[in-house]
Amino acid sequence: MALDPHTAIGLAAAHAADLPHEVAIVTLATAHPAKFPDAVERATGMRPLLPRRVGDLFDREERYDLLPNDLAAVQAYIAERARAA
Repeated sequence: MALDPHTAIGLAAAHAADLPHEVAIVTLATAHPAKFPDAVERATGMRPLLPRRVGDLFDREERYDLLPNDLAAVQAYIAERARAA
């Protein structure tokens, strides 16, 4: 299994915490490994391919919103969009 670099670091940190075996470690992937093909290839020797459904990922317009460094603002942003879905 290949992970994207961000998820791999999070999982490595969880394993480094040396938790008891009965403690479950749950991780959520932040991206597909193919979003970072160079880094994954350097780490594994294999270049990941984008799944067909997102084959045009690097041709798409990047979209993002800027939020203030404020927990309440981030929570409100997420809550507003969660209801709309």
